Amino acid sequence: MKSALKKVSLILAICFVAFHLYTAAFGTMPGIAQKSIHLGFLLVIFYINAMVDSEKRWEQIFLGIMALFALGGCAYITILDENLQLRAGIVYASDILFAILLIIAIFEACRRKMGNPLVIITLVFVAYAFLGKYIPGFLNQPGMTLKKFTSLVYLTTDGIFGSPLYASASYVVLFVLLGAIMSVSGIGDYMTNLATSLFGHMRGGPAKVAVVASGFFGSISGSPTANVIGTGTFTIPMMKKNGFEPEFAAAVEATASTGGAIMPPIMGSTAFIMAEMLGIPYTAVAKAALIPAILYFLAVLFGVDIYAAKHGLKGIPRSQLPKVRMLKHIYMLAPLIFLIFCMAVFNMTIVRSGLLTIIVTLVLVEINPKTRMTKEQWLQIPVQTVKSAVSVGIACAMAGIISGVIMGSGLGYRISSILTSVAGTSMLLLLVLTMVVSLIMGMGVPTTAAYLVLASLVAPTMIQLGIPPLAAHMFIFYFGCISSITPPVALAAYAGAGLAGCDPNKTGYKAFRLAFCSFLMPYLFVYNPVLLMEGGVLDILWSLVTALIGAYLLASGFEGFFFRWSLKWFERPLMILGAVMLIVPGMVTDLVGIAIIVVEFVTEFMFKRSEKFVPVTVSQSTT
Repeated sequence: MKSALKKVSLILAICFVAFHLYTAAFGTMPGIAQKSIHLGFLLVIFYINAMVDSEKRWEQIFLGIMALFALGGCAYITILDENLQLRAGIVYASDILFAILLIIAIFEACRRKMGNPLVIITLVFVAYAFLGKYIPGFLNQPGMTLKKFTSLVYLTTDGIFGSPLYASASYVVLFVLLGAIMSVSGIGDYMTNLATSLFGHMRGGPAKVAVVASGFFGSISGSPTANVIGTGTFTIPMMKKNGFEPEFAAAVEATASTGGAIMPPIMGSTAFIMAEMLGIPYTAVAKAALIPAILYFLAVLFGVDIYAAKHGLKGIPRSQLPKVRMLKHIYMLAPLIFLIFCMAVFNMTIVRSGLLTIIVTLVLVEINPKTRMTKEQWLQIPVQTVKSAVSVGIACAMAGIISGVIMGSGLGYRISSILTSVAGTSMLLLLVLTMVVSLIMGMGVPTTAAYLVLASLVAPTMIQLGIPPLAAHMFIFYFGCISSITPPVALAAYAGAGLAGCDPNKTGYKAFRLAFCSFLMPYLFVYNPVLLMEGGVLDILWSLVTALIGAYLLASGFEGFFFRWSLKWFERPLMILGAVMLIVPGMVTDLVGIAIIVVEFVTEFMFKRSEKFVPVTVSQSTT
């Protein structure tokens, strides 16, 4: 039984990949069809795989019923698609039936794949759709009938089959496929070995390897927690062996994995959805994210370097580093370079760029007999693609249900009026409220789902107060991402702590400190878009240089170590203040920051230059 189910799952996964490659090459299907087929494949394969993993007969039967619900709901709307435009809002009993079946299948898949938080949030919105008329005050609304709910959520592009699922079915799946090819073919291993050979011998080398390698894989996977599990099994033991405190090692891995979602050119999956919602080229989103992403990862690298200097940690001996023939295998870097050229230089569409990059990657892998894939590896590609795509697809479908309720009930306007009345004309207060909501949402649900909900609820209010649309959406996106390392529910940090065998709360706190620069960045690019590459070249370069210096000093202040001197308790806040002044764009703040740091440096040099440096002992205690 299970053997047959595995074969069916594999065949469906191959068909799933073939369908998306075909539509990428010859054009996506119009209307709802592309999205419904995409979602149907993902849900059916997900439930079949769950049946394989289950040992209980009753559960297997239940999962089989869920698979039929998903298949029926998606097949019905696909067949009906061409006639929906002629229906003019007419809803039949069969529409309601298949809508309910599909929604049940989506909810159960979400519960099994992502846990209860997103399910509970969505259920609250669904309950509000029907019971809003009983709620007094500003949340009161006429309430939806079952027909209206079905029409909004199932039969139109304002619900399940809206723009988020379109992005998943058109763009995201291609880059998920590209990531699977890189992982299975060995290109990912080459990247890790290359990072190890380049940075492993440096001071604190293993942690720097973790930052570079995890940042790269985080960009492809788009899931911080999954990336921590994937790369952390290699990087965390390497850091601990080198002398890093377990909590710090886990924090480095979690922070780097989280930052991958904001690093161009791929930026996980949410960036593609953002481009679709804003109606702008993806290259515009990637361009805007470049400077904040550079600052994020360099700030983490600075933190690692200062920690290693403070504790006297050396790099890995060159004799123990992997022998990477850079020139011989440099062609493995070609896919990423080719992708950048396609999107940034030749201005190709996302779909065309992704498709061509997949072809180039497969050709390059097959040229060299040593990297040529076996039959088993070829079969692993569709399996891994579906495994990664299902999380995004389910999150987009759930967000579509919420979006349909927001559109039909007018909740978005009510939330906007609340925020406007609370914040008044204070943009800063609105940004703080948005940050808090974004962090809370991101703690319980995937980044994509959190962004989609807040983009519908909060972004319109931010734009009304004069914040540029791209800056508003990037603000929400950033805090949704870094919620994975924000206590008290820092999921990526908890995953890293599990691998390191250490205290998850301490790990979350250290990850928060490492990524503190990223908590300032969204405010900065809202008030000064120069950090989003909007401005003159000299202004951009000056802001980047001062921000980099500030990021280094910020890490020094948090770690309590500056060059070769330990900082006194009263010197650390002064260092942090100077760092913040330098990070904030503007000539006045830069001059204040420079003045503070010059005074600090002169003081350190004059009064501490004769002090003998004694490394701080690292605690290796675990829980």
